[in-house]
Order: sequence, then structure tokens, then C-alpha cells
Amino acid sequence: MYCPKCGAENADDAAFCKACGNSLKASAAPGPSGASPAGFSFGPIPSGPATFQMGTAFANAINLVKNPVAFMTQNKETVVPLNTIIIGYVAILAVVPLVATLIGDLWYYAYLGAYGSSVALAVVRYVLDVVAVYVIGFVIWKLGPSFGTTVDQARATLLAAFVYTPVFLISIVNIIPYIGGLEILGLLYGLYILYLGLPILLKTANDKVVSYVIAIVVVSLVVYLVIGAIIGGVSAALFLRGFFYP
Repeated sequence: MYCPKCGAENADDAAFCKACGNSLKASAAPGPSGASPAGFSFGPIPSGPATFQMGTAFANAINLVKNPVAFMTQNKETVVPLNTIIIGYVAILAVVPLVATLIGDLWYYAYLGAYGSSVALAVVRYVLDVVAVYVIGFVIWKLGPSFGTTVDQARATLLAAFVYTPVFLISIVNIIPYIGGLEILGLLYGLYILYLGLPILLKTANDKVVSYVIAIVVVSLVVYLVIGAIIGGVSAALFLRGFFYP
């Protein structure tokens, strides 16, 4: 059992956290509405105002980043359909790098007078970001049996979405192109979430977690190289188009 307050691991029958003294029994009890205040939940995709769905997605993202262990522990039994994960969470968070990239690139492409190029590049990145989460989720799903983990695609994609969450949030720094490299910090934190999430969400045995993470990272690097090559190729093409046909 993990403490929802500090994230420390405790015995399953512990009444109080050994690290901070928080009451584990009280924390496990649902509130009056029957849902955890940090619960990962969505309304049906077609219903509800878009602003509500965006607010829910970002609230989930912030709760996850603030305390990954507590958030994932509280939601380890939550069932979220694959299309809801992609449309109601990933596609919303991916708007952050979309907008940041658009604004940052406008500084550069405006110099060339090729505004359309910056828009096109931002859209390409947006699509590839969403696709990347789906692909990494697929990788986690397919690699599972090799590491003693039985998981469905939706659950694997949920973990992939959690891994990408800090990457999406920190990508706001791309508004200033010269500090865009700070995105690496989000990626490192995402790997930490992956390490924590495998035993919590996928019930991977502790002795298999490190090797599972390494396998996922290796395959993910290949995905990133492909995505980087696509973005680089598109960027070069748009640069030349903007240079010769402003």
C-alpha cells in the first residue's frame, strides 16, 4: 500500500504511514461522492462542454505530476477506454506543445515571412505527439508478456499517456526557442513515472521492472528517431519553401 500523502510504501494492513504518519485507512475511504478527489475520470467523449473536458484533463495531469505514486495508486483499478485516453487526455495535453511550438517558430519563420510554415510544422508535431503515445502504449502492451506482465492495450496506453504527461506540460518552454531543450527534464520525469507505474498500474513484478523499463526505452528511442527525422525533414522542406516562395 502506498501512502497517498507522501508516496511511501507501507504494509497492506498498515493503519498509518511509517514515513509521515498519515492515516491510511482514512485515505482509502471514498469521499461523500464516492470518488477520490484526484480520480482519473472523464465524461463520455461526445457529451459535456469542451472546456470541462480540458479542465479535467489538465487537473489529472497536474495531480499526476505532483504525486505520481499517490495518483496512480488511487486510479490503479480505473478502467479508461483507449479512445478516451487518446481523445480526452492525450489530444488535449498535446495542445500545449502545439501552441508553444507555433508561437516559438513564429519568431523564426516571421523573419522569412513564411507564417504558413510555422503553422504546418506545429500541426505535424501535434499529430506525431499523439501518435507517439499510441505507439509507446502499443510497445508496452506487446512487451508485457516477456516480463511476466499481462495487460490490455488500453491500460498500457494509459501508462504511456502518464509517461508523456510531464513532457507535454514542460513543452510550454518552446515558446522561447533557445530554452526548448529543457523538455529533456520532462522526459526524465516521465521515465520516473514509467518506473513507478509498471508495478502499480500493470502489476509488474519488482524484479522485472528495470529490465522492462530498459526495453521500453530502447524501442521508444527508435520511435523518437523516426519522429525526429520526420519533423526535421518537414522543417527543412518548409524552410526551403518559405525561403524560395515566401
